[in-house]
Amino acid sequence: NKRHINSSFFLFCINFINFVYPLLISPFIIKKCGLEGFGLVILFQSISIFIASITDYGFNINGTREITFNQDNNTFVNRHFFVVSYTKCILLIGAILLSLLIYIFFSKASEYSFLYFSSLLILIGRAFNPLWILRSLHKIKYFFYFFILFKVIAFVTIYIFLKDQSSLFLVNMTIGLSDFLTCLFSIIVLFFSLKWEFFRPDFVAVKNEILTGFSIFIQVVSINANAYLNPMILGFFVNEYSLGIYCVVEKIILMVKFCGSFIIQSIFPKACELAAKNLSSYKIFARNLFLFLVFSMLAAGFVLTGFSDLIVSFFLKNNRSACQELLIYSAWIPLVVGLNMVPYMTFMVFNKQNKTTSVLIISVLLNIIIAGILSKNFGIYGMTAGIYSIELFISISLWAILTVKFPFLNFINNDKKA
Repeated sequence: NKRHINSSFFLFCINFINFVYPLLISPFIIKKCGLEGFGLVILFQSISIFIASITDYGFNINGTREITFNQDNNTFVNRHFFVVSYTKCILLIGAILLSLLIYIFFSKASEYSFLYFSSLLILIGRAFNPLWILRSLHKIKYFFYFFILFKVIAFVTIYIFLKDQSSLFLVNMTIGLSDFLTCLFSIIVLFFSLKWEFFRPDFVAVKNEILTGFSIFIQVVSINANAYLNPMILGFFVNEYSLGIYCVVEKIILMVKFCGSFIIQSIFPKACELAAKNLSSYKIFARNLFLFLVFSMLAAGFVLTGFSDLIVSFFLKNNRSACQELLIYSAWIPLVVGLNMVPYMTFMVFNKQNKTTSVLIISVLLNIIIAGILSKNFGIYGMTAGIYSIELFISISLWAILTVKFPFLNFINNDKKA
């Protein structure tokens, strides 16, 4: 428990900084480059983060679980790290090809070419993120110190050199570089501190890793598609100013959702350990976590509604009414998302995630269709209505699968039968 608390503290600090960092730079970007510039930054940032989900490939779930169960076997940990790293190299090639396709077919990417390609440094920076293994080994401190250093450098760089839209590329470029350097130095320190040896996995090992994680990969891509592709869909139908309004509100909503995701990420190794020891203990743990998340997101909805003008005023000093109205309209999205977080975590913990793949794939297709139709006809409010409908579909579907197909894993009831 002490190790979990220590790791959770460092992870909390990392996520807290990731939470605060956009709050610090977003008003500055809007002040220097306007809502139009801010909308473009978030648009290309979202695309890069989505593409980066290809290199994530579910290792944050699969890899974390494998290392957690074998954390005392240094040879296994050593070799598994290199298997995952080699797999990520192959996946990175596919991610770069996808980014080129988006550039060809998405008009705003070709219109703002330099900003688009400089934003892809975020993809490079996230490609070899070692947090999946550091969480399992409880060595997040290796990542934390470099994370702080390079975030400060990125922050200072943006504040000194960002002048207007002509230097807008600096924002995503510095974010990407800071992520890359943090990951690079963390891996170097981890390698030498654990006295690892270089291991070159064969093709079969890499192939097995890809096949094993494919179902999680589909789910990760689906979840990130629903979370990050909406600005791109909206970009086909609205101007940069409207896109900027949507991105301000989306940033606020994502921050609230991020708090729930952080909690899930922090306790995932602990949840795996509880599940391996005793199903009843896991169900009590999951039930308490579910209630906590639901009430927290409910409280967040009231705060976002009641203090909408104050929250928006942090980003905009003038002409806030459009953002304020959209924020009130969007305030309950985190609550709907909170309903499906623990069921989804349960499927991951018990390696039943393949049962939810079809739900997430359907949700992406529905999101593209519904968001496209509603955005074309109703702009930013249509996009928000689409998000509500998709998140509600996911929540109802996951609970239906948990209740019907895996009733013994349903943490709401007290059935202890495995």
